[in-house]
Amino acid sequence: MSATRIMIFGGPGAGKSRLALRLSRVLDIAVYCVDGAVHDEKGKLRPNSEIDCTVRSWASKHQWIIEGGNSRTYSDRASRATVLVCMKPPRWLRVYRVAIRDKLNFSSLYWSFKYDEVFGFKDDLTLSSVGRDIATYKIRTNKDAGELLKILARNNCSSSL
Repeated sequence: MSATRIMIFGGPGAGKSRLALRLSRVLDIAVYCVDGAVHDEKGKLRPNSEIDCTVRSWASKHQWIIEGGNSRTYSDRASRATVLVCMKPPRWLRVYRVAIRDKLNFSSLYWSFKYDEVFGFKDDLTLSSVGRDIATYKIRTNKDAGELLKILARNNCSSSL
């Protein structure tokens, strides 16, 4: 199994961006952050159709690591992915990370806390609905993330020989 298209998803503060950047360095694959498609350069929210079009264009590329939400495009990404990674650290840790990162922004804290109830089922459904030829991982701890890095680096090295 070669990790050429990696979809990373999970709640705010789960560690998606950090893992994506680490994988990018190890695998030499470009990272695309869904949050970057959501707002324009001035911070204005883009229309859903524009966000979806951008994310789908990333998913059509030969190699990628796409991290982030936008569950409207989950199926587009999952259908092309070679690896799915669902980030599921404990809620308290995600809320803590968001509080530190976003300086106690109420909206960010709220969505970090409510994510599992509102969107968690979509994450679980995405993981369970893919074919057997797609590697799936659920990351709960930093140790899990480190193990995933080792596995994917080892597999990519051996598949390129």
